[in-house]
Amino acid sequence: MNDLIKQKPAIMGIALAAIINLVTIVIGLPMMGIGNIDFLVGLFLLVLASIFIVGSGHLFTGWRFSFRKKSDLEAENAPKHPAAKDVASIKNQPIKVNKYAHFCLRVGVFLIVLGIVLTSIAP
Repeated sequence: MNDLIKQKPAIMGIALAAIINLVTIVIGLPMMGIGNIDFLVGLFLLVLASIFIVGSGHLFTGWRFSFRKKSDLEAENAPKHPAAKDVASIKNQPIKVNKYAHFCLRVGVFLIVLGIVLTSIAP
């Protein structure tokens, strides 16, 4: 079972979401509410996946934030900003979709579709 979870986490996430939905329907919660919650969680997972994609795509390269004043010695010994060519060469690499983004995308799309189905068949 551990091997299946490690090899196919998206399938296990989808199965877990389906089991949780079946249990909540059996308990007697309204399908409209369950569908709405599934839709919102799916949207959250899609936003999370986009953050993972942007983060692993080196699109934050070159951003520097400094909120405090530095003394003369700190300013002198601080690392220099990278050259524009260095930042551009890193940013122009192909966008990578890592395993966390794949998981969030697959489970998020499943939950959105399940939410739409549950709200459409709700009385």
